[in-house]
Amino acid sequence: MQTVFEYEKIGKKGKIENFVLLSTSPRRKDLLAFLKPIITRVEVDERSLEERYMETFKQDDFLTRAAKVCCEISKAKSDQILDEDTLYISADTIVVADNQIFNKPENLTEAKDMLLSYFGKSHYVVTSVCLRMRGYLEVFYTVAQIDFVDFYPELAQVVDDYITFKQPLDKAGAYGFQELDPRLIRSVTGDIHTIIGLPVAEVSERIFRKQ
Repeated sequence: MQTVFEYEKIGKKGKIENFVLLSTSPRRKDLLAFLKPIITRVEVDERSLEERYMETFKQDDFLTRAAKVCCEISKAKSDQILDEDTLYISADTIVVADNQIFNKPENLTEAKDMLLSYFGKSHYVVTSVCLRMRGYLEVFYTVAQIDFVDFYPELAQVVDDYITFKQPLDKAGAYGFQELDPRLIRSVTGDIHTIIGLPVAEVSERIFRKQ
């Protein structure tokens, strides 16, 4: 299974003196701690962008279509005045299951329905990354496949406990992978950090490798 996909690249990186992470996600902040980035909050209308680009890419298969939407959201987050010698990093993560995009659930009932829908099937997590500085833009995305076990009655309490104690409402797809009970997961294909919110090894390589 291919897990890394190119989306767009323009120009070349210049000298990098500073890093800016365009996200206040604690998970992304922890994953990029080695860069000591400046943290900046960016707000974009993700649902409006999703609606627009799902129509733009309607000829693609659903997973590719959703991944391209994810890339456009990452790009939109980086669309701002750029300081000299500064690399800006933005990202977006979506969950795709049953040819639907699972965003953050609106309530606990929806969160539980999402979690229960994963059992006995595969679903996908896509994280797009935009690396941007003056004269340079690189956008790519990574995909991970998660296979849940078949449901059996003893897992009902596991799901209920997760919904009650792990705050699923602020997470795409209603879960944070690192918080899940290991009894739920049969297998994972791809970079686990794609699921957590940033494919950090791929990001680091693209920042520091020679062009």
